[in-house]
Order: sequence, then C-alpha cells, then structure tokens
Amino acid sequence: MDEMSSEKSFHVPKAQQQAIRVTTATVTRKDLQPMLKAQAQVRWQQSAKYHVHSRAEGWVEELYTDIEGQWIEKGEKLYRVYAPDLVVAQDDYLQLLNSINEVGDAESQQQFKRRGKQRLLLLGMSEQQISLLEKTKQASYEVDYYAPQSGYITELNIQQGMYVKPGLELMTITDDQQLWFMLDIPARYADQLSVGQMVHLSSDQVSGHWMNNIDYIYPQIDPQTQTLTARVPIDSSIDSLREGLWATGNVELSPVKNALVIPVKSLITTAQNSRVLVQVRDQAFAVKAVKTGLRVGDEVVVTSGLVDGEQVVTNGQFLLAVSP
Repeated sequence: MDEMSSEKSFHVPKAQQQAIRVTTATVTRKDLQPMLKAQAQVRWQQSAKYHVHSRAEGWVEELYTDIEGQWIEKGEKLYRVYAPDLVVAQDDYLQLLNSINEVGDAESQQQFKRRGKQRLLLLGMSEQQISLLEKTKQASYEVDYYAPQSGYITELNIQQGMYVKPGLELMTITDDQQLWFMLDIPARYADQLSVGQMVHLSSDQVSGHWMNNIDYIYPQIDPQTQTLTARVPIDSSIDSLREGLWATGNVELSPVKNALVIPVKSLITTAQNSRVLVQVRDQAFAVKAVKTGLRVGDEVVVTSGLVDGEQVVTNGQFLLAVSP
C-alpha cells in the first residue's frame, strides 16, 4: 500500500470484497456542532460567602449552631461570648449617657454619643442590643452574636468554651443560590473558547443536568496542568450540588458550516500523514492522501484530498491493501 500513489487504482473482485466485509461511506457536506468535553467542579461564588470573624476577645459560652451544612436564617443566634473588654465598653457607654448633658450643645452631645455607640458596634453588638442597653442601663456580661445573612454553614472553626480574639475566622455562611462550575480546559483549545458559549453539565455523583453560558474565562494558564479555567454560573440548591462536586461539562464550540466530512474509522493514520481508500469503481480502489481538521463525534472534517460524493472504505481497508 505504501508504494501506491494517490492516482493509481487496484482491482479487487466483488467476491473478495464480500469475504473481507468491505463497507464504504459517502463523503458528504454538513453543518457540525463541535462539543468540547472538560472536567468541572462546583465552587461557591466568593461574593456569596460571608466570613464571620470574632470582634471581641473572650470565651465562647454557648454555641447555637455546631453542624457544618446547617441552614440558618439572617438574624438567627450563632454564639454567645463573654468578653471583658465588651463589658467595659458597655459600662463606659452608660457613663457617657449619664454625663452627656454636661457636654456642650445638642450637636456635640449627639456626636459624643455616636462615638461611644460606634465602639460597641465595632465590638460586634447590634443596634437592637445597644438600644436595649440604653433602655435597661444594665451591661450584659455575655453577648449574643447573630447571623448577618441567611445561608448554610460551610465552614465551622468554633467550639463551645473556645477562647477567641479579634480577627479569628469563626465560621463561613454561604448563600445556597450562588454556585459556579469551574471548567478545566486544555490550553490548546484557548482559541476556540469564548464567553457566551453554552455548557451542558452532569455528574455521576448526583442526578440532574445543568445548562448555562460561560460568563468568564480566566486569563491565566496553570503551569502544572497547562489548563485554563472557564466559569459557568449555576443557580441550584445545595441539596443537589455541593462545593467540591466533580462533574463533566460539554462546551458547545462555534458551529462549522458546510464542512466536508468522513467517518473517523475510514482514516489510515501514520506518523507522516493520513490516507483513505477510495472506491473509484465497483471493483477498483485507490489510495488518497488527505488532510483533516476538527473531529466531531465519529466524524472528521477533511480539508483537502477528497471531494463531495466520493466513496471511502470504512471497513476492510487494511485487508484490501494486501490483496493480490
């Protein structure tokens, strides 16, 4: 077969073709929708996460939520802290209120009060707790802290009896409607990828199928994996999708119009080139060198070497090549 030119044909009797089960397919033109398969993983949108940090230094006397994955409502109690500095700050505020009439005019008094109140707010007290302090004139030795938003507890770094101090991250609350699928795309496909392309996603770990458009492609290429990341926003419940879940994504690449295609199985590929066997007459075949492009499913685009309507051998081509 290597000695045959693309112009020279050879004869194979019909009976021999039937014996080696030769089949052919017609070279055709069609529109193709290429799909790029990629690995994906669920990630929370960073804007959906609220990191709860300790505002005051003290001891956690009671923990109202102690399970990761637990749903909480905005304003629900999270934990109670005994913080000596917070007790002192409350006492200072009460003393300020008792002596405020001695401070200049009304505007100066309000400014003085705002400064004292701001100190309590920065230590984590709520407006309602400060109002109660003003009403009762009694400092609270233990202060409750409340959820700033509704969501799931996705990280929990606090325990009852624990000593906490400012800056320590105690927990993370995440809005369940803010999810991303992050797709890892081989860098060689970078020029075929664009914002707005539709992605179909599924996972063998949970039931369901999700669809949405790519809304951002990160410019960096991972130096280790040689992949770039595409982001697909998904609105879904945490009951079906959880952070870290692996999935498979199929990206709809730009469609190819009026492409000349043949079955992939008709190709005879070597390190040097690709060729096909063409049935030129009922019992005559010829070898043709071809150049190919995009593969879509079990078909491949032919960029040169064939014309519409030719018959390429899809089975038995290797046996035909050694036929006497």
